Amino acid sequence: MKMKLSIVVLLTLLAGLGLALPALAASGDVAVVVNPANNTSSLSMGELRKIFSGEKRSWAGGTSVKLLVRSGGHERSALLNLLGMSETDYKQYWTSQVYKGEAQSEPVALPSNGMQKEALSVFPGAVALIDAAELKPGMKVLKIDGHLPGESNYPLHY
Repeated sequence: MKMKLSIVVLLTLLAGLGLALPALAASGDVAVVVNPANNTSSLSMGELRKIFSGEKRSWAGGTSVKLLVRSGGHERSALLNLLGMSETDYKQYWTSQVYKGEAQSEPVALPSNGMQKEALSVFPGAVALIDAAELKPGMKVLKIDGHLPGESNYPLHY
């Protein structure tokens, strides 16, 4: 009992200092992260699907969307679930989009969250799916259907 009380007090103090514990607060959630200069603060799941399927190609204000996807991991599973596709379907879809001229290229596939973070800061229209437990200070996280990762009813999981 004393140990549990100590942990609760410690977590309360850390929360009061603004230190996040995303692995505890958002286990299984996948965050939607954009370039810090992006004016967007929230999206619906439908809008998110349109963005990651290439149907929506620009943000409010006209900046082109730059899709950053993981080449593997939990984020890749969340992406495929979001789009209702298998890995094969996803690859065929983007090959078709490029062939028909509806996309210049398939999304940029990056092997790590660190590379995604760097790319998010470089490309003004960048958007990525990142395991909420891997969020770092300075990342701009969007609300999805009015919720942030870690909140009840947050809809995007792996």
